[in-house]
Amino acid sequence: MEEWFENHFLDHHGIAYTYLDTETEQPLTDAFFQPEDAPICHPGVTPAGWHRYENCSLTTAAYMMGLLYRYTVEKDPVALDRARKCYRALKHIYEAGKQLEEGFLPKLYDDKFSEETSTDQVLYVMYALDFFHQFATAPEKAEVDQMMTHIVNFWVKRNYCYTYFWMKDMPWPMNRFPTLLLMAYNHSGDPIFKKEYDRILATGVTHEAVEARLLLKRKPEYEPIPFEKKMNAYLLGELDGSVSMGIMEMCYLLKYDPQNTWAPNWRLSIQQQSDEANLVLAPDGTMYVHVLVDMETGVSRRMEPGFFREEENEGHSMGDWVGFRYASGSRSCDSTFIARALVQAHVHMHDAEMDAAARNVFQSLDIKGMRSYYDPERYLPELRHRTRLYSGDGTASWLWGYWQGRADQVFGE
Repeated sequence: MEEWFENHFLDHHGIAYTYLDTETEQPLTDAFFQPEDAPICHPGVTPAGWHRYENCSLTTAAYMMGLLYRYTVEKDPVALDRARKCYRALKHIYEAGKQLEEGFLPKLYDDKFSEETSTDQVLYVMYALDFFHQFATAPEKAEVDQMMTHIVNFWVKRNYCYTYFWMKDMPWPMNRFPTLLLMAYNHSGDPIFKKEYDRILATGVTHEAVEARLLLKRKPEYEPIPFEKKMNAYLLGELDGSVSMGIMEMCYLLKYDPQNTWAPNWRLSIQQQSDEANLVLAPDGTMYVHVLVDMETGVSRRMEPGFFREEENEGHSMGDWVGFRYASGSRSCDSTFIARALVQAHVHMHDAEMDAAARNVFQSLDIKGMRSYYDPERYLPELRHRTRLYSGDGTASWLWGYWQGRADQVFGE
């Protein structure tokens, strides 16, 4: 898996591609898309450019984590050399961000600066830099400390708001920032970050599993969308991101602030998100992208493909993309995100069911199984191109989860 990633997923900077063409096993070109396709894209960026680099920081950081954990297990200098190459790639992204402001992590579509970013990219990069610190040289440690401080400060100065595609000055989910602030404090010693960390915790943003989608939908104040009322079931879609990042956040807090008053809530959050993950994990190691959870029984079922919203989302930019209104119920290799998160939770939970669920994913999926989406028959014709993509995110998450599982002895012998 690692050799495949090295030989296929890295550009000349060592930045990881988000997707590959399953037919050519190469980065996407404009020829990949047919006239009838309706790919997600961003103004000013070609569809191929978007698909190559949309998660460039996240994927590179996840791969770096896998390499560092392999080095932890095997002490192979090749793994550390490759991790250091990933570090240089992240530094390249960081340096490019200075065109806006130091600490900004841009999405480098086709190695060109853009003003697009997201806090999932930030969380993964901060995780990788934090873990790399223990293996770094003295000059690298100083660089890492400076980078992590500026990355978080970028968001603090903006009161955690930044434009996301067509959403101007969007307030980003606050539950992500306590983890980032604690990381910045640990690497800078600046009490400003600790004070801000304590302030945000006091608002209650981590007191429940905010990333747990079903938990929030079951609250009395939640108003089901018309489709959910019709089906008498809650629609859950693409839980890989919410589950994996929610558990990442809680694991870091439990590791570095275990005596916090809210630590029991953080453990409960991990359990709740793990329970939701079980609703979407498929027996073959993949995950169902969309499921329906019966409002009365709580039993989940794979969703039949179709529209769950008839209206356009926003009517401009990416907001009118048909994929935002259509649910396929297909399978995806992004179960590796969930499996990796369950591995991360092991040291805090020691839950046999979590360990078994993770093990099934790693045992079931091989290189050719790293498809972003399966089941083309479940997609509208204009969306079937999504089933012809290998996932850099999914592959990197497999490597991270597998090697951390070996390091933390999640899998036994």
